[in-house]
Amino acid sequence: MVGYLARRVLMAFVTIFVIVSLSFYMVRLMPGNPMQYLEFQLEQQGNTDPEQIRQQVQAIYGVMPSGPLWQQYLTYIGNVFRGDFGVSLLNPGQSVASIVVSALPWTLLLVGTSLLISFGIGMVVGRAIAAHPDTVFARVMTGIVSFLSAIPQYLVAIVFIYLLADIHHFFPITGAYSNNTTPGFNWGFIASVIYHAILPVTSYVVVSFAAWALTMKGSVTTVLGADYVRAAEARGLGDRRVTRTYIGRNAMLPMVTSLALSLGYMFGGSVFIETYFSYPGLGYRLISAVNSRDYSLMMGCFILITVAVVFANLIVDLIYPLVDPRIISPASRRRTRPAAAAAATDVVDLANPVATKM
Repeated sequence: MVGYLARRVLMAFVTIFVIVSLSFYMVRLMPGNPMQYLEFQLEQQGNTDPEQIRQQVQAIYGVMPSGPLWQQYLTYIGNVFRGDFGVSLLNPGQSVASIVVSALPWTLLLVGTSLLISFGIGMVVGRAIAAHPDTVFARVMTGIVSFLSAIPQYLVAIVFIYLLADIHHFFPITGAYSNNTTPGFNWGFIASVIYHAILPVTSYVVVSFAAWALTMKGSVTTVLGADYVRAAEARGLGDRRVTRTYIGRNAMLPMVTSLALSLGYMFGGSVFIETYFSYPGLGYRLISAVNSRDYSLMMGCFILITVAVVFANLIVDLIYPLVDPRIISPASRRRTRPAAAAAATDVVDLANPVATKM
């Protein structure tokens, strides 16, 4: 167990280090180096002193642009691991770290809430469709989720903005809260935040829950043909218990990885939804940085997303053995099968370690 944990943690840090290094070289080796672009902008502003220009570029990017590339790399790595990502070009005087920290709570609120709601609804709907495929509910819901999963999130956001905000004025169009409220832990501000988040969250959930439902349906359909499910039915267990314990819990295992990775990607925000609703999350900041060539802010966002996804994957690797011990000890699955007199019971016990923990 210790060796397994050590390998996973080491791999996570190596992955982050490689991504940070690649981001450094990719930005500096691409045509139209951003530091050269910034130097050109400063020259256009009338600043003709080369030394002063280099000092201003160094203050923004944290490295000396005229130094050797390896020296720039070492300085950059040192700054990043100290949490210094430079200064934003789009917001002069503000550090990238402060911008990311201020935008992160809004993204966690919007995308995190949407993701958990869509995941929960999708799991319930997908399991119900797969467990009872011949019912009217299953046929209708299959058509609905198939249709919704094919619709882009930004299209749903545009429709909601037009119908519910522009025409009928049920919800606000932009912002995270009203300008006439005082930010803080008070009911007026909290109510305004919830009111402004309803439309973006709904836009996200409408499409995302359908994708989760289809994924869960496929996972449940695969589990339905397993030996331990047929053995449980042969033992006369109730349909509800078979669906909940033997089908639902085992079908959830592959979904754990998808959910954790989605939580990692959540830190990148929902670019289209945050942009259309002018919601001040990381996705909105990222697209603004791309449009304005704010490379410092772009790289800060990319590194945050990388770290979040890597650590989400690491958490899955650490938690998954608790759900399925066979991850660490594959040999534990190779057991001697008992006598035929107890075959039905033992098929359930051996093939379904999740259910036997109930």
